[in-house]
Amino acid sequence: MQSKVLIIQNALTQLEGQIHTSSLSADVKNRALTSVRAVDVELILNLYECASAPLTKANLLYIVCFLAGIDTQVIASIFHVEPATVYTVRYRLRSRFNTISVSPF
Repeated sequence: MQSKVLIIQNALTQLEGQIHTSSLSADVKNRALTSVRAVDVELILNLYECASAPLTKANLLYIVCFLAGIDTQVIASIFHVEPATVYTVRYRLRSRFNTISVSPF
């Protein structure tokens, strides 16, 4: 359990770094950082344990963004991908949580 918490904390730190270095405006960066910091680590841990397949660090980064309610365009800018890629990632992650009656994202 300790190692999973450490993995999640490292992922959160990495995500904050990616937001800081993104090409977003300062206002959008601040809103994204505030939203990310508000996500409950326990919720992420529960999702990590409920996944039908192991989650990668990239999966965790996207999950945090989805749980934080960050706009798809902003997520795409953070990860330097097209918005269509964000939709695809969201769809694939939802399929890993098919045992949960309501998808968290």
